[in-house]
Amino acid sequence: MTEQQQHRARIVRKAIESIEAKLGTPPMKPTLVDLVRLLQLEKELGEDEPREVRVRWVETERSETLETMESSSKD
Repeated sequence: MTEQQQHRARIVRKAIESIEAKLGTPPMKPTLVDLVRLLQLEKELGEDEPREVRVRWVETERSETLETMESSSKD
């Protein structure tokens, strides 16, 4: 995560904590929607990290049939 992304993540986390503390109290009345949007933003900011991806090749019957047909046509 870049320095700018870390800074944004800290700001979002502070906003979330502030809204959680002030939910339903005047004069600021943040809504649940505001909190959900900030939680989504926080999640998106943290998703820039590379993740392990595993790929598994699965031969299908169709692939095997096509290979057989291609081999036969070459003969």
